[in-house]
Amino acid sequence: MTMSPSRWLPLTLAVALGGASLSAQAATSLRLSTLFAPDESGTQAAEAMAERVAERTEGEVTIDVYPASQLGDWTEVHAQLMQGAVDMAIQPLSTNVNPQMAIAWFPYLAPTYAAAREAYSADGYVAELVGDMIGEQNMALLGVYPAGMGGAGFAAEVPAPKDPNAEQGLRIRVWPGGTTHRTMMERLGFEVATVPWAELYTSMQTGVVDGQIGGTAEMAMANFADITETWVQYNDHLELAWIVINQQSLDRLAPEHQQVVRDVAQEITLERFDEVQAADQAQLDAMREAGIEVVTFSDEELAQFADVVREEVWPEIGDELGEEVMERLEAAVAAE
Repeated sequence: MTMSPSRWLPLTLAVALGGASLSAQAATSLRLSTLFAPDESGTQAAEAMAERVAERTEGEVTIDVYPASQLGDWTEVHAQLMQGAVDMAIQPLSTNVNPQMAIAWFPYLAPTYAAAREAYSADGYVAELVGDMIGEQNMALLGVYPAGMGGAGFAAEVPAPKDPNAEQGLRIRVWPGGTTHRTMMERLGFEVATVPWAELYTSMQTGVVDGQIGGTAEMAMANFADITETWVQYNDHLELAWIVINQQSLDRLAPEHQQVVRDVAQEITLERFDEVQAADQAQLDAMREAGIEVVTFSDEELAQFADVVREEVWPEIGDELGEEVMERLEAAVAAE
């Protein structure tokens, strides 16, 4: 029996609608949270990642970027990432979930930009360590977004900033809970105090503390430019945000799309490493123009500080990371 054209139409329409439904199911939308403001470079990097992933997957994977902690502060988002309520993030990771995430500011892992690029990019020893840590939290590490190398700002002259064995006679603020930097700065000849962030400006202004450590030159210029007399570019840690994804969110992508997401994240990582040294240098230049004395170090001088901290400070703060992680760290730096 021949089917009339009027009977073909519903069948054709059903097939077409079925195909559209399958296509819609194949497309995946991921939510990415970041604490960076909409106009900051970190958000721009997230948006660039979204554009590239959409282009290379022909729209089958899209990433919706939520800047300025719209989905919650970074500690809340960390928990949501573990649960899969948020798919991706570019942000710090909380030590409340795993104290070993203190590796983010563990001192002198990689004191030069070249060493940091190698350690934090794909297959680098820090990236491998952190990937293992967050794998236990139902997340995968895709890359990093380096904001800059850390240093210390002082409302006074530093007597001997390039001598790791000098007594400096100054009191420096470390963040509450900042065991790693408390021990390091004591070894470098400073008295140490903990001051809440909200009280830090006034504490430096009134002489309760002489300086602060834990951020970048950009952070110091944004918050303490008018009371900073000396900036010491210790390169003690790399200030960064981790680029992470919930493991199930990654697994539900087709294998070729998973690779696209990983590749794009590494592109963002390496592009930022190309930019970050110049970005830091621009901030140091701005400090000098503002009349701040800026102390920088050669690679050889940085190596001297790194040797002192690794040999004398790491044994005292290694409990924060645990024996296994410390053994892997020590083996990695010994192979440099």
